[in-house]
Amino acid sequence: MWIPVLLAVGIAFYFGITTELPTWTGLTCLFISGLTTYYLRDYYIVFLSTLSLTIIFVGFSSAQLRTLSVDTKVLPYSVGATQIQGRIAKIIPEEKGIKLVLDNLQISRLRADHIPSRVRLHANSPISNLKTGQWIKTRAVLKPLPQPVSPHAFDFQRYAYFKGIGAIGFIYGNLEILKNTEDGQYDLFAELRQSVQNRLTEFFHKPKDKDTLSLATTFLTGSKGLINEETMENVRKSGLAHLLAISGLHIGLVCALFFFCVRFLLSLIPALALRYPTKKWAAVFAIAATLFFTLLTGASVPTIRAFIMSTIVLVGVLLDRKAISLRSVAWAAIFILILFPESLMGASFQLSFAAVTALIAFYEHRKPSPSRPKIIGYIGDIFSSSLIATCATTPFAAYHFNRVALWGIGANLLAIPLTVFLIMPFGLAALILMPFHLEAFPLWVMGNGISALLWVANETAGLPFAQINISALNDFSLIFLTLAGLCLCLLKSKIRFPAFAIASFIALIVIYNNKQPDILISGDGRISAIQTESGEVVVSQLRRAAYTRENWLRRWGKDENQLNSFEQQLACDRQGCLLRNRNGYQIIFNRHSMALNEDCQRADILITPQHSPAVCTEPQLIIDQHSLKHSGAHAIYIDTTGQIEMETTRDVRGQRPWTIYGNH
Repeated sequence: MWIPVLLAVGIAFYFGITTELPTWTGLTCLFISGLTTYYLRDYYIVFLSTLSLTIIFVGFSSAQLRTLSVDTKVLPYSVGATQIQGRIAKIIPEEKGIKLVLDNLQISRLRADHIPSRVRLHANSPISNLKTGQWIKTRAVLKPLPQPVSPHAFDFQRYAYFKGIGAIGFIYGNLEILKNTEDGQYDLFAELRQSVQNRLTEFFHKPKDKDTLSLATTFLTGSKGLINEETMENVRKSGLAHLLAISGLHIGLVCALFFFCVRFLLSLIPALALRYPTKKWAAVFAIAATLFFTLLTGASVPTIRAFIMSTIVLVGVLLDRKAISLRSVAWAAIFILILFPESLMGASFQLSFAAVTALIAFYEHRKPSPSRPKIIGYIGDIFSSSLIATCATTPFAAYHFNRVALWGIGANLLAIPLTVFLIMPFGLAALILMPFHLEAFPLWVMGNGISALLWVANETAGLPFAQINISALNDFSLIFLTLAGLCLCLLKSKIRFPAFAIASFIALIVIYNNKQPDILISGDGRISAIQTESGEVVVSQLRRAAYTRENWLRRWGKDENQLNSFEQQLACDRQGCLLRNRNGYQIIFNRHSMALNEDCQRADILITPQHSPAVCTEPQLIIDQHSLKHSGAHAIYIDTTGQIEMETTRDVRGQRPWTIYGNH
């Protein structure tokens, strides 16, 4: 059960280094450590140590080889409106418009070695008659993948690199279909997803059913693009966002429903039920149905994890073995980490495995009381499951999203039964009946269940303190909190609770001493932000870069309504703004090159999107166009003693195959 943990250590080390090592490095270390393990197998302690090191090198090498195999070509600079031809690899419907992922690209005005592997284009309005596999031509504006908005922020460049996407942009003008889908060049499940969405749109066609349609599409196809931001925010605040990610609950329901329904139908035929192992037949049918649903909903990391675990359980049925255990979680984690090592760094993997590990560790040793009424037991199980899953995922939610849903347990007590008894069963029935055009009644029941779910989400989100904002945790705090959880779930000896307490105590110390930046500057220098001594956040402008502002506010644990502009808090004119901090430093945010020479004489810290003059030597720290292009977003820390520290995205990420700087 510790093998996935050791694999994760190797993978995390690979993604944590700032320089790409030669491919032979990991494989050579793996060979040496494996050989050492074999020859020292008779020395138990040494054997365990070298074996652990070998598994770590397996994780490191899998990440290296995965990066090498993906080899995404990325666009290094922006390209204005240009003609682009390509094949539609993926269609992503959204509330406003549509996103297309194109491959096999031909792009005018662009060098052949700069053409990205894939591009993701956004169109402001839906486009009909599009299918995966079609060849299209259009005009588009292309941009490099955006770098993190601050050091330690979400790395979209790395995320897109492993998706094979090397540039983003938007369609500018009309779109022309050059050639329809060719044999073998279309995605069957993408076509099925589109067909399901079309049938749902036909049924939920009224304006009042817009939210119901978006959630029904999510439950049956895995696509969340149609959900509007207000609804999604209420779902997050109410702690119900996990219901919209196709994971263990949904896959488990699909598996159980098909298994028990098929077994029930076969039991009605005595000639089969008395002579053949119909239970095992039902298990095989349930595996096939679960695989189909996994592929239909996009096969995300939580879905694959749930499919592997459910398959292990059903294989246990085939072999007359009980298979629900932490070992099934370990096998699922090993499979994903070896094939998709980059998933370790994502919130989806961490939240999914944290929740399921904690739940199975709890229920493995829990004996239900036979005297307790079933309804009381069911409510108690939902409450305890929600509590355990919430506790297990809170550190990861705080680390990635800087927020915690306070009333999530209560909301889940109402929302989970709606999902289990109304939304998913009748949604699956609608999927089965769609080929026969008999899906109306199941969709009506499913729609009412979704309406009730939305009511729960909206009412919970409106409660006081529905969501608590938390300032960003650093990497070490998450590492020690994860270690504490692993000790509690995986260890069986007497050191279990002491190890949990020690790791938790260290994590709390790290969190307490975690420093937050006083100043943040975006990678293009167009927007800056300050956290004042009173805790207020002040930004240079409120018109553009909404995504950057929102991320900075979440990092500081603030809300949108706590935001002010420089003009409201600082001494500003057309040439720039001046801040005098508690240490007496003069921090100048220069806006115009005409004032640079004067600002160089006055500033202790000079921040400007211009090139600073070579004679500008007075400031202790200068952040200008050159440093921004070279290193990306900056964070400045000023302690009470007046010591100034600076951190950049290049300091955190280094130069890797997916990193691009100076892309503005």
